[in-house]
Amino acid sequence: MGFPRNVRNEILIDSARHCCICHRYKGVKVEVHHIEPESSGGTNTYDNGIALCFDCHADAGHYNPSHPRGTKFSPAELKKAKENWFHIVKDNNIQQATDPEKFYCRYYLCKNYEQLVEISQGDLSRFPVENPLLIQNEVIDSLRKVIKNHPNSYRYANAWGESLPNKEYYLQLYPDSKSRPEINEWYPYFDVIRTPSKDELEALKKKDGLLYLMLRSDLATEKISRVGSYCDGCEGSGLQEEFIFRKLWCSFLAITNLSDKPVTLDSIAGTKYQNNEVEFGGFNLSNDNPKHISLPKAPVPHNNTVLLPLAIILPPFHSKNRDSWSETYDEHRHTQIVSHEGVNITDYSDYLVYGTQIVTKAINYKIGGHIELQEIHDFDLSNMYTIDRSWECGSCPHLFLSGHEITYCKEILSHCCQKNGKETIRIPENVNSIIIAEIEDEITEINYLKINGKTMLENKTLRKNEYVVFHIASGALIEICGKYIPNKHYRVKVPSGVKRNDIIREFLYSSNTA
Repeated sequence: MGFPRNVRNEILIDSARHCCICHRYKGVKVEVHHIEPESSGGTNTYDNGIALCFDCHADAGHYNPSHPRGTKFSPAELKKAKENWFHIVKDNNIQQATDPEKFYCRYYLCKNYEQLVEISQGDLSRFPVENPLLIQNEVIDSLRKVIKNHPNSYRYANAWGESLPNKEYYLQLYPDSKSRPEINEWYPYFDVIRTPSKDELEALKKKDGLLYLMLRSDLATEKISRVGSYCDGCEGSGLQEEFIFRKLWCSFLAITNLSDKPVTLDSIAGTKYQNNEVEFGGFNLSNDNPKHISLPKAPVPHNNTVLLPLAIILPPFHSKNRDSWSETYDEHRHTQIVSHEGVNITDYSDYLVYGTQIVTKAINYKIGGHIELQEIHDFDLSNMYTIDRSWECGSCPHLFLSGHEITYCKEILSHCCQKNGKETIRIPENVNSIIIAEIEDEITEINYLKINGKTMLENKTLRKNEYVVFHIASGALIEICGKYIPNKHYRVKVPSGVKRNDIIREFLYSSNTA
Protein backbone atom coordinates (compact mmCIF):
# COMPACT_ATOMS: atom_id res chain seq x y z
CA MET A 1 0.00 0.00 0.00
CA GLY A 2 2.77 2.43 0.87
CA PHE A 3 5.13 1.89 -2.12
CA PRO A 4 5.69 4.97 -4.31
CA ARG A 5 4.49 4.49 -7.89
CA ASN A 6 8.03 4.50 -9.37
CA VAL A 7 9.18 1.79 -6.93
CA ARG A 8 6.11 -0.33 -7.62
CA ASN A 9 6.55 0.03 -11.40
CA GLU A 10 10.27 -0.86 -11.22
CA ILE A 11 9.53 -4.07 -9.29
CA LEU A 12 6.75 -5.06 -11.72
CA ILE A 13 9.07 -4.43 -14.68
CA ASP A 14 12.00 -6.37 -13.17
CA SER A 15 9.69 -9.30 -12.36
CA ALA A 16 7.99 -9.10 -15.80
CA ARG A 17 4.75 -9.26 -13.79
CA HIS A 18 5.50 -12.84 -12.81
CA CYS A 19 5.24 -14.05 -9.22
CA CYS A 20 8.69 -14.35 -7.63
CA ILE A 21 7.62 -17.48 -5.70
CA CYS A 22 5.66 -19.64 -8.15
CA HIS A 23 7.07 -17.98 -11.34
CA ARG A 24 3.66 -17.80 -13.02
CA TYR A 25 2.84 -14.84 -15.25
CA LYS A 26 -0.05 -13.12 -13.46
CA GLY A 27 -0.54 -9.83 -15.32
CA VAL A 28 -2.98 -7.76 -13.24
CA LYS A 29 -3.21 -10.50 -10.64
CA VAL A 30 0.08 -9.59 -8.98
CA GLU A 31 0.80 -7.38 -5.95
CA VAL A 32 3.94 -5.70 -4.63
CA HIS A 33 4.39 -7.03 -1.10
CA HIS A 34 6.57 -5.81 1.79
CA ILE A 35 9.32 -8.37 2.47
CA GLU A 36 9.81 -6.94 5.93
CA PRO A 37 6.33 -5.84 7.16
CA GLU A 38 5.73 -2.15 7.77
CA SER A 39 4.59 -3.06 11.29
CA SER A 40 8.13 -4.43 11.94
CA GLY A 41 9.88 -1.38 10.53
CA GLY A 42 9.91 -2.41 6.87
CA THR A 43 10.41 0.43 4.38
CA ASN A 44 8.62 1.33 1.15
CA THR A 45 11.78 0.84 -0.93
CA TYR A 46 12.78 -1.28 -3.91
CA ASP A 47 14.93 -3.55 -1.72
CA ASN A 48 11.95 -4.31 0.55
CA GLY A 49 9.45 -5.02 -2.25
CA ILE A 50 8.63 -8.29 -4.02
CA ALA A 51 6.10 -9.17 -6.72
CA LEU A 52 3.73 -11.92 -5.60
CA CYS A 53 0.54 -13.45 -6.97
CA PHE A 54 -2.49 -13.42 -4.70
CA ASP A 55 -2.02 -17.03 -3.60
CA CYS A 56 1.63 -16.63 -2.64
CA HIS A 57 0.91 -13.21 -1.15
CA ALA A 58 -1.40 -14.83 1.40
CA ASP A 59 1.31 -17.34 2.26
CA ALA A 60 3.77 -14.52 2.94
CA GLY A 61 1.64 -12.76 5.54
CA HIS A 62 2.12 -12.78 9.31
CA TYR A 63 5.41 -14.69 9.53
CA ASN A 64 6.41 -14.76 13.20
CA PRO A 65 10.08 -15.56 13.90
CA SER A 66 9.23 -16.60 17.48
CA HIS A 67 6.70 -19.17 16.27
CA PRO A 68 7.69 -20.11 12.69
CA ARG A 69 4.98 -22.73 12.23
CA GLY A 70 3.04 -23.49 9.06
CA THR A 71 3.95 -22.48 5.51
CA LYS A 72 4.51 -18.73 5.87
CA PHE A 73 7.52 -17.45 3.94
CA SER A 74 10.13 -15.70 6.07
CA PRO A 75 11.69 -12.38 4.95
CA ALA A 76 14.95 -14.21 4.19
CA GLU A 77 13.14 -16.69 1.94
CA LEU A 78 11.32 -13.87 0.15
CA LYS A 79 14.58 -11.96 -0.47
CA LYS A 80 16.23 -15.08 -1.92
CA ALA A 81 13.21 -15.83 -4.12
CA LYS A 82 13.21 -12.25 -5.42
CA GLU A 83 16.94 -12.33 -6.26
CA ASN A 84 16.66 -15.70 -8.04
CA TRP A 85 13.65 -14.69 -10.13
CA PHE A 86 15.02 -11.28 -11.10
CA HIS A 87 18.21 -13.01 -12.36
CA ILE A 88 16.12 -15.46 -14.37
CA VAL A 89 14.08 -12.63 -15.92
CA LYS A 90 17.24 -10.71 -16.86
CA ASP A 91 19.29 -13.68 -18.12
CA ASN A 92 16.45 -15.13 -20.20
CA ASN A 93 15.01 -11.78 -21.34
CA ILE A 94 11.56 -12.74 -20.05
CA GLN A 95 9.00 -10.13 -21.07
CA GLN A 96 5.54 -9.19 -19.90
CA ALA A 97 2.71 -8.42 -22.33
CA THR A 98 3.86 -6.28 -25.27
CA ASP A 99 0.96 -3.85 -24.86
CA PRO A 100 1.32 -2.22 -21.44
CA GLU A 101 -1.75 -2.05 -19.26
CA LYS A 102 -3.60 1.23 -19.30
CA PHE A 103 -5.15 0.86 -15.83
CA TYR A 104 -4.13 -0.13 -12.32
CA CYS A 105 -7.14 -1.83 -10.73
CA ARG A 106 -7.75 -2.85 -7.12
CA TYR A 107 -10.70 -3.29 -4.78
CA TYR A 108 -11.52 -1.22 -1.71
CA LEU A 109 -13.98 -1.98 1.05
CA CYS A 110 -15.14 1.02 3.09
CA LYS A 111 -16.25 -0.08 6.57
CA ASN A 112 -16.91 3.29 8.17
CA TYR A 113 -20.43 4.73 8.13
CA GLU A 114 -19.33 8.35 8.53
CA GLN A 115 -17.08 8.09 5.48
CA LEU A 116 -19.88 6.43 3.48
CA VAL A 117 -22.04 9.45 4.29
CA GLU A 118 -19.25 11.69 2.95
CA ILE A 119 -18.92 9.60 -0.21
CA SER A 120 -22.69 9.68 -0.84
CA GLN A 121 -22.49 13.50 -0.63
CA GLY A 122 -19.64 13.64 -3.16
CA ASP A 123 -16.84 14.25 -0.63
CA LEU A 124 -13.96 11.97 -1.71
CA SER A 125 -11.20 13.95 0.02
CA ARG A 126 -10.29 11.08 2.34
CA PHE A 127 -10.61 8.21 -0.12
CA PRO A 128 -7.00 6.92 -0.29
CA VAL A 129 -6.44 7.29 -4.05
CA GLU A 130 -5.21 10.18 -6.18
CA ASN A 131 -7.77 12.35 -8.00
CA PRO A 132 -10.87 10.19 -7.36
CA LEU A 133 -13.93 10.34 -9.63
CA LEU A 134 -17.09 8.62 -8.36
CA ILE A 135 -19.54 6.88 -10.71
CA GLN A 136 -23.15 7.36 -9.65
CA ASN A 137 -25.10 4.10 -9.95
CA GLU A 138 -27.73 1.91 -8.26
CA VAL A 139 -25.32 0.98 -5.46
CA ILE A 140 -24.91 4.63 -4.45
CA ASP A 141 -28.71 4.99 -4.66
CA SER A 142 -29.08 2.09 -2.20
CA LEU A 143 -26.50 3.67 0.12
CA ARG A 144 -28.45 6.94 0.12
CA LYS A 145 -31.67 5.09 1.05
CA VAL A 146 -30.01 3.71 4.18
CA ILE A 147 -28.58 7.12 5.07
CA LYS A 148 -31.95 8.82 4.49
CA ASN A 149 -33.60 6.51 7.02
CA HIS A 150 -30.84 6.79 9.64
CA PRO A 151 -31.26 9.58 12.22
CA ASN A 152 -27.56 10.37 12.81
CA SER A 153 -24.37 11.07 10.85
CA TYR A 154 -22.67 8.23 12.78
CA ARG A 155 -23.71 4.61 13.32
CA TYR A 156 -22.52 2.17 15.98
CA ALA A 157 -24.43 -0.91 14.63
CA ASN A 158 -25.65 -1.70 18.15
CA ALA A 159 -27.98 -0.40 20.85
CA TRP A 160 -28.50 -0.72 24.60
CA GLY A 161 -30.86 -3.37 25.90
CA GLU A 162 -31.97 -4.19 29.44
CA SER A 163 -29.73 -4.40 32.49
CA LEU A 164 -30.63 -7.48 34.55
CA PRO A 165 -29.37 -8.74 37.94
CA ASN A 166 -27.49 -11.88 36.88
CA LYS A 167 -27.15 -14.63 34.29
CA GLU A 168 -29.37 -17.10 36.14
CA TYR A 169 -32.28 -14.66 36.15
CA TYR A 170 -31.63 -13.84 32.49
CA LEU A 171 -31.75 -17.50 31.42
CA GLN A 172 -35.07 -17.93 33.24
CA LEU A 173 -36.43 -14.91 31.40
CA TYR A 174 -35.05 -16.05 28.01
CA PRO A 175 -34.77 -19.86 28.15
CA ASP A 176 -33.79 -20.11 24.46
CA SER A 177 -30.60 -18.12 25.07
CA LYS A 178 -27.19 -19.73 24.73
CA SER A 179 -24.53 -19.24 27.39
CA ARG A 180 -21.01 -20.49 27.94
CA PRO A 181 -19.83 -23.05 27.02
CA GLU A 182 -22.62 -23.32 24.36
CA ILE A 183 -21.60 -20.00 22.81
CA ASN A 184 -19.27 -20.60 19.89
CA GLU A 185 -15.88 -19.02 19.22
CA TRP A 186 -17.39 -15.95 17.55
CA TYR A 187 -18.63 -14.41 20.81
CA PRO A 188 -15.87 -14.79 23.46
CA TYR A 189 -16.73 -11.55 25.29
CA PHE A 190 -20.43 -12.25 25.79
CA ASP A 191 -21.83 -14.41 28.58
CA VAL A 192 -25.20 -14.96 26.87
CA ILE A 193 -26.39 -14.76 23.23
CA ARG A 194 -29.96 -14.85 21.95
CA THR A 195 -32.12 -13.89 18.97
CA PRO A 196 -34.43 -10.94 19.69
CA SER A 197 -38.16 -10.89 19.03
CA LYS A 198 -39.76 -8.92 16.20
CA ASP A 199 -41.46 -6.65 18.74
CA GLU A 200 -38.13 -5.80 20.39
CA LEU A 201 -36.65 -4.79 17.04
CA GLU A 202 -39.73 -2.79 16.04
CA ALA A 203 -39.23 -0.70 19.17
CA LEU A 204 -35.68 0.17 18.00
CA LYS A 205 -36.21 0.71 14.27
CA LYS A 206 -36.32 4.52 14.47
CA LYS A 207 -32.80 4.48 15.90
CA ASP A 208 -31.18 2.67 12.96
CA GLY A 209 -31.82 3.17 9.23
CA LEU A 210 -30.55 -0.25 8.16
CA LEU A 211 -32.63 -1.96 10.84
CA TYR A 212 -35.71 -0.07 9.59
CA LEU A 213 -35.19 -1.27 6.00
CA MET A 214 -34.52 -4.87 7.05
CA LEU A 215 -37.71 -4.98 9.12
CA ARG A 216 -39.66 -3.46 6.24
CA SER A 217 -38.43 -6.23 3.96
CA ASP A 218 -39.79 -8.81 6.44
CA LEU A 219 -36.51 -10.67 6.94
CA ALA A 220 -36.36 -13.30 9.66
CA THR A 221 -35.16 -11.79 12.94
CA GLU A 222 -32.17 -14.15 13.14
CA LYS A 223 -30.84 -12.50 9.96
CA ILE A 224 -31.38 -8.99 11.34
CA SER A 225 -29.99 -8.95 14.88
CA ARG A 226 -28.51 -10.75 17.87
CA VAL A 227 -28.58 -9.78 21.54
CA GLY A 228 -25.36 -10.27 23.48
CA SER A 229 -25.15 -9.84 27.26
CA TYR A 230 -22.05 -9.35 29.38
CA CYS A 231 -21.09 -8.53 32.96
CA ASP A 232 -20.16 -4.86 32.83
CA GLY A 233 -17.96 -4.61 35.90
CA CYS A 234 -16.89 -1.09 34.95
CA GLU A 235 -20.41 0.19 35.50
CA GLY A 236 -21.15 -2.01 38.49
CA SER A 237 -24.19 -3.58 36.81
CA GLY A 238 -25.17 -7.23 36.65
CA LEU A 239 -25.80 -8.43 33.10
CA GLN A 240 -25.98 -5.75 30.43
CA GLU A 241 -27.79 -6.44 27.15
CA GLU A 242 -26.57 -5.10 23.81
CA PHE A 243 -28.49 -5.42 20.54
CA ILE A 244 -26.09 -6.26 17.70
CA PHE A 245 -27.05 -5.08 14.21
CA ARG A 246 -25.32 -5.80 10.93
CA LYS A 247 -22.56 -3.40 9.93
CA LEU A 248 -22.74 -1.53 6.66
CA TRP A 249 -19.90 -1.85 4.14
CA CYS A 250 -19.56 -0.65 0.57
CA SER A 251 -17.15 -2.15 -1.98
CA PHE A 252 -15.53 -0.20 -4.81
CA LEU A 253 -13.44 -0.99 -7.86
CA ALA A 254 -10.70 1.64 -8.19
CA ILE A 255 -9.49 2.14 -11.80
CA THR A 256 -6.41 4.39 -12.17
CA ASN A 257 -5.27 5.58 -15.59
CA LEU A 258 -1.56 4.68 -15.85
CA SER A 259 -1.05 5.94 -19.40
CA ASP A 260 0.29 9.41 -20.14
CA LYS A 261 -2.86 10.37 -22.06
CA PRO A 262 -6.59 10.50 -21.23
CA VAL A 263 -8.37 7.18 -21.83
CA THR A 264 -12.12 6.76 -22.20
CA LEU A 265 -13.78 3.93 -20.30
CA ASP A 266 -16.59 2.24 -22.21
CA SER A 267 -18.01 -0.51 -20.00
CA ILE A 268 -17.35 -3.24 -17.48
CA ALA A 269 -17.60 -6.88 -18.49
CA GLY A 270 -19.33 -8.50 -15.56
CA THR A 271 -22.55 -9.65 -13.94
CA LYS A 272 -25.13 -7.44 -12.29
CA TYR A 273 -27.27 -9.00 -9.57
CA GLN A 274 -30.31 -6.84 -8.86
CA ASN A 275 -32.71 -7.01 -5.93
CA ASN A 276 -35.89 -4.99 -5.74
CA GLU A 277 -36.14 -1.77 -3.74
CA VAL A 278 -36.09 -3.26 -0.23
CA GLU A 279 -34.85 -6.79 -0.82
CA PHE A 280 -31.73 -8.14 0.87
CA GLY A 281 -30.12 -10.89 -1.16
CA GLY A 282 -27.17 -13.23 -0.84
CA PHE A 283 -23.56 -12.27 -1.52
CA ASN A 284 -22.44 -13.39 -5.01
CA LEU A 285 -18.99 -14.12 -6.42
CA SER A 286 -19.88 -16.05 -9.59
CA ASN A 287 -19.37 -14.39 -12.97
CA ASP A 288 -20.22 -17.19 -15.39
CA ASN A 289 -21.96 -15.12 -18.08
CA PRO A 290 -20.46 -11.62 -18.07
CA LYS A 291 -22.23 -8.89 -20.02
CA HIS A 292 -21.42 -5.27 -20.82
CA ILE A 293 -22.32 -2.84 -18.03
CA SER A 294 -22.13 0.67 -19.44
CA LEU A 295 -19.90 3.33 -17.86
CA PRO A 296 -19.84 7.12 -18.36
CA LYS A 297 -17.95 7.84 -21.60
CA ALA A 298 -15.96 10.85 -20.36
CA PRO A 299 -12.16 10.61 -20.82
CA VAL A 300 -10.21 9.73 -17.66
CA PRO A 301 -7.11 11.96 -17.30
CA HIS A 302 -3.67 10.59 -16.46
CA ASN A 303 -3.30 9.53 -12.82
CA ASN A 304 -7.03 9.98 -12.12
CA THR A 305 -8.94 7.15 -10.45
CA VAL A 306 -12.50 6.16 -11.27
CA LEU A 307 -14.38 4.61 -8.34
CA LEU A 308 -17.10 2.16 -9.36
CA PRO A 309 -19.39 1.22 -6.42
CA LEU A 310 -19.97 -2.54 -6.51
CA ALA A 311 -22.20 -3.50 -3.59
CA ILE A 312 -23.63 -2.63 -0.19
CA ILE A 313 -22.41 -5.58 1.89
CA LEU A 314 -23.83 -6.55 5.29
CA PRO A 315 -21.33 -8.80 7.10
CA PRO A 316 -22.19 -11.26 9.89
CA PHE A 317 -22.80 -10.03 13.44
CA HIS A 318 -19.30 -11.12 14.49
CA SER A 319 -15.95 -10.33 12.90
CA LYS A 320 -14.16 -12.96 10.84
CA ASN A 321 -10.54 -14.02 11.23
CA ARG A 322 -8.33 -11.78 9.11
CA ASP A 323 -4.71 -11.41 8.09
CA SER A 324 -3.35 -7.89 7.61
CA TRP A 325 -0.25 -7.40 5.44
CA SER A 326 0.16 -3.64 5.79
CA GLU A 327 -1.59 -0.68 7.39
CA THR A 328 -1.41 3.07 6.89
CA TYR A 329 -2.70 5.51 9.52
CA ASP A 330 -4.07 8.99 8.87
CA GLU A 331 -4.44 11.07 12.04
CA HIS A 332 -6.34 13.93 10.38
CA ARG A 333 -9.59 14.58 12.28
CA HIS A 334 -10.16 10.89 13.04
CA THR A 335 -7.77 7.95 13.01
CA GLN A 336 -8.31 6.45 9.56
CA ILE A 337 -6.76 3.06 8.85
CA VAL A 338 -6.16 1.79 5.32
CA SER A 339 -5.21 -1.89 5.41
CA HIS A 340 -4.20 -4.48 2.85
CA GLU A 341 -5.84 -7.52 4.34
CA GLY A 342 -7.72 -10.72 3.75
CA VAL A 343 -10.57 -12.43 5.57
CA ASN A 344 -10.08 -16.17 6.09
CA ILE A 345 -13.39 -17.39 4.75
CA THR A 346 -14.73 -20.03 2.37
CA ASP A 347 -18.43 -19.70 3.14
CA TYR A 348 -20.18 -16.41 2.35
CA SER A 349 -23.68 -17.65 3.20
CA ASP A 350 -24.00 -15.39 6.26
CA TYR A 351 -23.22 -12.23 4.24
CA LEU A 352 -26.06 -10.19 2.75
CA VAL A 353 -26.23 -7.57 -0.01
CA TYR A 354 -28.69 -4.67 -0.08
CA GLY A 355 -29.88 -3.75 -3.57
CA THR A 356 -27.63 -4.23 -6.61
CA GLN A 357 -24.32 -6.10 -6.69
CA ILE A 358 -21.84 -5.88 -9.58
CA VAL A 359 -19.26 -8.66 -10.08
CA THR A 360 -16.49 -7.51 -12.43
CA LYS A 361 -14.44 -9.45 -14.97
CA ALA A 362 -12.77 -6.94 -17.31
CA ILE A 363 -12.65 -3.28 -18.39
CA ASN A 364 -13.59 -2.23 -21.91
CA TYR A 365 -12.03 1.07 -22.90
CA LYS A 366 -11.77 3.12 -26.09
CA ILE A 367 -8.42 4.14 -27.54
CA GLY A 368 -7.53 5.10 -31.12
CA GLY A 369 -11.14 4.61 -32.16
CA HIS A 370 -11.12 0.95 -31.07
CA ILE A 371 -12.54 -0.86 -28.02
CA GLU A 372 -9.82 -2.68 -26.06
CA LEU A 373 -10.16 -5.07 -23.10
CA GLN A 374 -8.16 -5.38 -19.88
CA GLU A 375 -8.86 -8.22 -17.48
CA ILE A 376 -9.48 -7.56 -13.77
CA HIS A 377 -8.74 -9.99 -10.97
CA ASP A 378 -11.80 -11.42 -9.25
CA PHE A 379 -13.36 -9.65 -6.29
CA ASP A 380 -13.37 -11.47 -2.96
CA LEU A 381 -12.73 -10.61 0.67
CA SER A 382 -9.48 -12.57 0.97
CA ASN A 383 -7.23 -9.99 -0.71
CA MET A 384 -8.25 -6.34 -0.80
CA TYR A 385 -7.79 -2.89 0.72
CA THR A 386 -10.07 -1.80 3.54
CA ILE A 387 -10.83 1.70 4.82
CA ASP A 388 -11.97 2.20 8.39
CA ARG A 389 -11.92 4.82 11.12
CA SER A 390 -11.34 3.77 14.68
CA TRP A 391 -13.13 5.08 17.74
CA GLU A 392 -11.43 4.48 21.02
CA CYS A 393 -12.66 1.85 23.45
CA GLY A 394 -11.17 1.77 26.93
CA SER A 395 -12.41 -0.16 29.96
CA CYS A 396 -9.97 -2.45 31.76
CA PRO A 397 -7.30 -5.12 31.10
CA HIS A 398 -8.27 -8.64 30.02
CA LEU A 399 -7.29 -12.08 31.31
CA PHE A 400 -6.66 -14.98 28.92
CA LEU A 401 -6.00 -18.60 29.86
CA SER A 402 -3.63 -20.91 28.03
CA GLY A 403 -3.93 -24.68 28.01
CA HIS A 404 -4.51 -26.68 24.85
CA GLU A 405 -5.20 -23.29 23.26
CA ILE A 406 -5.60 -19.70 24.41
CA THR A 407 -9.13 -18.81 25.56
CA TYR A 408 -10.72 -15.66 26.91
CA CYS A 409 -11.53 -15.56 30.63
CA LYS A 410 -12.71 -12.12 31.83
CA GLU A 411 -12.00 -8.44 32.43
CA ILE A 412 -9.89 -7.76 35.52
CA LEU A 413 -9.53 -4.68 37.73
CA SER A 414 -12.84 -3.55 36.25
CA HIS A 415 -13.60 -1.48 39.37
CA CYS A 416 -10.23 0.30 39.28
CA CYS A 417 -10.62 3.16 36.83
CA GLN A 418 -7.90 5.68 37.81
CA LYS A 419 -7.80 4.32 41.35
CA ASN A 420 -5.86 1.39 42.77
CA GLY A 421 -7.74 -1.72 43.75
CA LYS A 422 -7.24 -5.46 44.28
CA GLU A 423 -8.71 -8.60 42.77
CA THR A 424 -8.18 -12.32 43.39
CA ILE A 425 -8.71 -15.05 40.79
CA ARG A 426 -8.66 -18.83 41.20
CA ILE A 427 -7.19 -20.55 38.11
CA PRO A 428 -9.40 -23.34 36.69
CA GLU A 429 -8.35 -26.82 35.62
CA ASN A 430 -6.27 -27.61 32.51
CA VAL A 431 -4.51 -24.22 32.48
CA ASN A 432 -0.72 -23.96 32.35
CA SER A 433 -0.25 -20.21 31.89
CA ILE A 434 -2.13 -16.92 31.97
CA ILE A 435 -1.93 -13.77 29.86
CA ILE A 436 -2.81 -10.32 31.18
CA ALA A 437 -3.27 -8.12 28.12
CA GLU A 438 -3.99 -4.46 27.49
CA ILE A 439 -5.76 -4.47 24.13
CA GLU A 440 -7.82 -1.29 24.45
CA ASP A 441 -7.13 2.44 24.29
CA GLU A 442 -5.79 2.90 27.79
CA ILE A 443 -2.87 2.26 30.15
CA THR A 444 -2.81 -0.45 32.81
CA GLU A 445 -0.59 0.03 35.86
CA ILE A 446 0.06 -3.15 37.86
CA ASN A 447 1.41 -2.40 41.34
CA TYR A 448 2.02 -6.06 42.04
CA LEU A 449 0.91 -9.53 41.03
CA LYS A 450 1.18 -12.48 43.42
CA ILE A 451 0.75 -16.17 42.67
CA ASN A 452 -0.03 -18.25 45.78
CA GLY A 453 1.26 -15.37 47.91
CA LYS A 454 4.60 -15.03 46.08
CA THR A 455 5.24 -11.69 44.35
CA MET A 456 5.91 -12.31 40.64
CA LEU A 457 5.63 -8.79 39.24
CA GLU A 458 5.90 -5.23 40.54
CA ASN A 459 5.36 -1.75 39.07
CA LYS A 460 4.57 -2.85 35.53
CA THR A 461 2.92 -0.54 32.97
CA LEU A 462 1.05 -2.02 29.99
CA ARG A 463 0.07 0.11 27.02
CA LYS A 464 -2.21 -0.85 24.17
CA ASN A 465 -1.23 -4.21 22.58
CA GLU A 466 1.20 -5.06 25.39
CA TYR A 467 0.83 -8.10 27.66
CA VAL A 468 2.58 -10.27 30.26
CA VAL A 469 2.62 -14.07 30.48
CA PHE A 470 3.00 -16.23 33.60
CA HIS A 471 3.34 -20.00 33.79
CA ILE A 472 0.98 -21.24 36.46
CA ALA A 473 -0.60 -24.42 37.83
CA SER A 474 -4.31 -25.19 37.84
CA GLY A 475 -5.95 -24.15 41.09
CA ALA A 476 -3.40 -21.42 41.83
CA LEU A 477 -4.61 -18.21 43.47
CA ILE A 478 -3.72 -14.91 41.81
CA GLU A 479 -3.81 -11.58 43.60
CA ILE A 480 -3.40 -8.47 41.46
CA CYS A 481 -3.32 -4.83 42.56
CA GLY A 482 -3.44 -1.91 40.13
CA LYS A 483 -5.58 0.39 38.01
CA TYR A 484 -6.34 1.37 34.42
CA ILE A 485 -6.37 4.85 32.89
CA PRO A 486 -8.52 5.36 29.74
CA ASN A 487 -7.07 7.58 27.01
CA LYS A 488 -10.30 9.57 26.84
CA HIS A 489 -13.35 10.10 28.99
CA TYR A 490 -16.75 10.27 27.37
CA ARG A 491 -19.71 12.26 28.55
CA VAL A 492 -22.05 9.81 26.85
CA LYS A 493 -21.28 6.13 27.23
CA VAL A 494 -21.92 4.18 24.04
CA PRO A 495 -22.50 0.41 23.67
CA SER A 496 -19.07 -1.22 23.41
CA GLY A 497 -19.65 -4.97 23.77
CA VAL A 498 -19.38 -5.59 20.01
CA LYS A 499 -16.17 -3.55 19.80
CA ARG A 500 -14.60 -5.47 22.69
CA ASN A 501 -15.75 -8.78 21.24
CA ASP A 502 -13.98 -7.92 17.97
CA ILE A 503 -10.66 -6.92 19.56
CA ILE A 504 -10.70 -9.97 21.87
CA ARG A 505 -11.32 -12.24 18.88
CA GLU A 506 -8.47 -10.55 16.99
CA PHE A 507 -6.12 -11.10 19.95
CA LEU A 508 -7.17 -14.77 20.22
CA TYR A 509 -6.74 -15.36 16.49
CA SER A 510 -3.26 -13.80 16.36
CA SER A 511 -2.20 -15.65 19.53
CA ASN A 512 -3.49 -19.08 18.50
CA THR A 513 -2.04 -18.86 14.97
CA ALA A 514 1.37 -17.52 16.01
